[in-house]
Amino acid sequence: MKSMQRRAKGFSLVELMIALGLGVVVTAGIVSLFVGNNQTYNLLNNQARLQENARFALDFVARSARAAGYFGCDPEPDKIYNSMNGAWAQLFEFDLSTPVQAFHGTNNGTGINDWVPALTPLPRETGGSTVNAFVNGNGIDVAAMRPLTDVLVLRHVEIPGAPIASIVQSDSATIDVAVPAAGLQFAVDDFVAINNCEQAALMRVTALAAAGLTATITRGTGGAIYQNAPGKSLSDQGAPYGEATNAQGSNVGRVFSDIYYIAEGAGTNNRGDAPWSLWRKVSEDPPVELVEGVEDLQVLFGIDTTPNNNIAAANRYVTFDQVGVNEIRALRITLTASSVDVVTDAGDPLRRTFSQTITFRNG
Repeated sequence: MKSMQRRAKGFSLVELMIALGLGVVVTAGIVSLFVGNNQTYNLLNNQARLQENARFALDFVARSARAAGYFGCDPEPDKIYNSMNGAWAQLFEFDLSTPVQAFHGTNNGTGINDWVPALTPLPRETGGSTVNAFVNGNGIDVAAMRPLTDVLVLRHVEIPGAPIASIVQSDSATIDVAVPAAGLQFAVDDFVAINNCEQAALMRVTALAAAGLTATITRGTGGAIYQNAPGKSLSDQGAPYGEATNAQGSNVGRVFSDIYYIAEGAGTNNRGDAPWSLWRKVSEDPPVELVEGVEDLQVLFGIDTTPNNNIAAANRYVTFDQVGVNEIRALRITLTASSVDVVTDAGDPLRRTFSQTITFRNG
């Protein structure tokens, strides 16, 4: 009986307190380890997101930069013709005469004069109206752009385009092209350039009729800025596109003007704030948010101030307004990317600045 009573004895109060204390210590350690691991995971995850944002942003801009000035071949700069009614300065979204352009943010505001040169020619939305844009409502909302950031414009002709199917005279109203295997990449009301290794000309497609492997482009005329000018030639020299006996070496492709800028994004972070994002507007298309979490874009242009030394390389980097008559050889992109979400003890997202220098291939 005494033996059974001895076996039935429970823990003493001291033993129970020690066990509870040890349990609390172990539980606190497990919780601390879990919290630490979670914080480390969030930190690493956001670092990866930051690097991914920067990689995508740099890749988008670099692709446009490598294509800048591409016409299918390499026409002479003084033989790039405008067959529209509007002057080049009125056709910002299609201005083939200026393959590279930029606006440097200099003031802490979002007025058109807070950039140098002023954003006056930019296709934009202002006061409920569309200015300098071919399609109403497809301009850039300058008020949403981030102050002190740069705007970069890179222009090229579609790669590879559609080869012409027969010789095109400079006064021709129609152009026959061979339909590529992937199909035509332009349509009615698109702005295209016909080009060869000597000359190029901007025009608007007013009609397009396909018959088998050939399509006929019509460039009808009118009196508005964005219409083909009556009697205006595709070549001021009167030179045809295509050789005397065949049409090889000439192509027609859509004109792309890639406009990059920083503006407020459409999403929110873990604090409910809208992040800054990299945006792009392509020619007459509406602006599109490309990469969330890009807070700053700065560009410099590598110029060749000694063009006669037989070294075709940049020896100085300047903002676009400082380029002057110097040949542009390279583009230096500097952008600041963030993790979007707040992860630091100070209540900020992670931030890091990245740079890349790209040599222009064309021009």
